[in-house]
Amino acid sequence: MSVQQFRRFTYFLNSEDEQLLEVFTSDTFKELQSSEGIEAFYIYVKDDDYFLVIDADVSLNSEQLFNAFNGIENFKSILPEHNRALERIYKLDQKAIYKPTDGQLKTSIAPYKRYVWTLLLEPNLINEYKHVHAMGMAWPEITANMKTVGVKDMEIYIHKAQVMLIMDTVPDFDLNEVGPKWQKLPCEEEWQAYVAKFQRTDPESSIQEKWQDMIQL
Repeated sequence: MSVQQFRRFTYFLNSEDEQLLEVFTSDTFKELQSSEGIEAFYIYVKDDDYFLVIDADVSLNSEQLFNAFNGIENFKSILPEHNRALERIYKLDQKAIYKPTDGQLKTSIAPYKRYVWTLLLEPNLINEYKHVHAMGMAWPEITANMKTVGVKDMEIYIHKAQVMLIMDTVPDFDLNEVGPKWQKLPCEEEWQAYVAKFQRTDPESSIQEKWQDMIQL
């Protein structure tokens, strides 16, 4: 069986303009989704925050990707500039670092069930948060725990003091069932206490309470 690879580009938009939601549910957005070189184009939203995830042909960088949209009317009013692609600060089993504008090299893991969450960081601790999530820095027990409960892939992207997490799991994953068991696995409570200082949330909150759902449009 061949391995399917692609490039992932992510963007963040914040808007109270209801027209943005109208655009994302319009025929124009459907044209964007079906543009040449696009493998998948998802939008996740919480309140006025929009998280765009674009999976594209492995040969494309962000500039080439956006050039593919040029024939679509008003696309510049929908998307940010291509060079505002988000930095990825964490990847499960990360083996390499890619520039945001080059796209993150990904390998298909279908089928999966996806969760997309967001939270705010303490502004003065962002660099330290990025450091403890950098390649090779994750505690091995935490990585093992994720795999034990059925996590197939996890990424964290950052925009200023806000982070967005993409978690792909086995298709029958049930967070309500798995969550309490997950928190009792080796070193999990210690890890959550360790990273709590970076998060602008109640340290006593559960993982589900700290990370807020973003809903796919």
